[in-house]
This record gives sequence, C-alpha cells and structure tokens, in this order.
Amino acid sequence: MRFGLHLPQLGRSAGLDHIVRIARRAEEAGFDDVWVADHVAVPTSLDGMPSFFPEPVPLLSAAAAHTSRVGLGTSVLVPAYRNPMQFAKQWATLDWLSGGRTILGVGAGWLAEEFDACGVPMRRRGARLDDYIGGWRAAWGGAETYVSEHFSFSDVRVKPAPAGPVPIWIGGSSPGALRRAAACEGWMGTWAPLQVFSERLAGLRSHESPSGVGSRTVASVHMEVRVGSPLGGAGRWSEVGDGYGDRPVASGSVGQLAGLLEGYIEAGLQHVLFVPLARSEAEWADHVDALVELKSLLGAGDHPGAHEPGR
Repeated sequence: MRFGLHLPQLGRSAGLDHIVRIARRAEEAGFDDVWVADHVAVPTSLDGMPSFFPEPVPLLSAAAAHTSRVGLGTSVLVPAYRNPMQFAKQWATLDWLSGGRTILGVGAGWLAEEFDACGVPMRRRGARLDDYIGGWRAAWGGAETYVSEHFSFSDVRVKPAPAGPVPIWIGGSSPGALRRAAACEGWMGTWAPLQVFSERLAGLRSHESPSGVGSRTVASVHMEVRVGSPLGGAGRWSEVGDGYGDRPVASGSVGQLAGLLEGYIEAGLQHVLFVPLARSEAEWADHVDALVELKSLLGAGDHPGAHEPGR
C-alpha cells in the first residue's frame, strides 16, 4: 500500500513556505508522493471554487528543490489547456531536475467554460488526450517524428529527456477514462462508496492485457479527508477555502478512517492520495500528524518514493 499527500496549494493555507514545509514533512514521514491539482481559468459562476490556483509545474519544481526522495504528482492536470510540445519539454525538464521522481496524472477535462477560456474545443477531448500521451511518449523516447490528429511533429528533438520513463496516471471514472488508464501506469479515481469503487476497479482490470501482475495499472483514489470534527455541510468549501464541489468527504478519528480504508485495500486499492480539509497552517500540521498515524496503522509500502518498476 502506498500513500500520497496533497500539498497546500489552494485557499488561505497556500503559500510557498507552507508548501515546502509540508513537502519536507511528507518526505520525512515516509509518504510515497506529494501532489498538486490543476485549473487554469476558474469560472466566476462556480460558487465556492477557489480562483487562487497556482500552476502545477512551478509548484512541483519548488517541492523538488527541497526534497530528495518523495514522488511529485499532478491530480490531475488537463493537458488540453496547454501546447503539447511545450508541455512535453516542461515535464521532461521537471523529471530531469528531480531525478526521475514525477508522476504525470492527467485527465480529459470537464469544465466547458475553462475550455472556452483556453481557446480549445471541448469536443473530442478524449481523443486529444490519447494523442498527447502518444506524442509525449514518442518525444521522450527520442522519436523525431510523430503524427496524430491533435499532436504532430517532424524532424525535431526534445531535450533534456526525462530521467526515466514517466509514469502516466489517468484521472476519472468514465468508461473512456478506465480504458485509457488500463493502457497507462496508474488510475486515479475519485472517492466513492466501496461498492462503486469495486465496480470501477473491475472495469479497469477488464481492459488490461493479461501479461502478468507487473504490468497492472496502479489503482488509486483521491480522498478528501477531515480528521476529527466534520466541517459544516454545504458551507465546508468556503469554510476551508481549500477545495470545491460536492464530493464526499471521509471524516472521523484516525481509527475510524483506518477501518474505512481497510475495506478498500482488501478490494484492491493500492494507493491513496490524502487531501486534508484544513482551515489553517496549524490544522494542516495536525492533519499531517494524524495521517502519519493512519498510514502507520494501514502499513506503508515496501519501496520508497514514487518510482515505478524499471525507473
């Protein structure tokens, strides 16, 4: 079992010093990886969604500069908002600088207003993501030419190359996302009831090629967690200033959360990304301490860092 920790990227707890402090604490405490989220342009019509949303690659670069082992991931980045060749260079540089510690979590995107703001059609966004992934892997592997509907290049080189093969994790739980994840290194689903998670995981596994356990996609969930007293109903997002939407939140004592997660681990969960719902730096520190205890109860993995087999 592997454990990730989201960095304090959003809202009133965000700040460079705090992000670096939590990244260092995560590494010292044995977390496998640290993560950030992605939105480029936040619609004003979405109440409670924070508009203060720093860009993922610079944040992970800052975390990389102050750590040496912990993995660095995005949960999840929407590549459609970016030029794919420029992004290939940015991510390769981050992976090279960090010594091969990145996990590229990506999704097809869902927010129509954001696609409009970035000047990109939302239609065929799944096909666009497939083409981008294929082109990145070609460029990072040394190919000088690649041709697809949404991303093509010829007679060019992209250097530096990543330090090793970049693990790509797919966010989302739609049939298309599960199919895409089965062809990549990881699947990052949203927190859902155990039965729903089990059904989604079965769908993921049904798409995998029967080539052995070593090639199986890592099954992860993005789990917003509140240790101790829950926040107040629909107002929790404005109260925290560090999240958005109406997703389910796991709350309770460390023991209760451990009991909850045990069922998911038995069902096949291999990685969990904890997203603390904390209202201040002091609450963040308390949550990280509690999650270290929770991680200890559940049992950490036997390999450090975010490195996939062969990295």
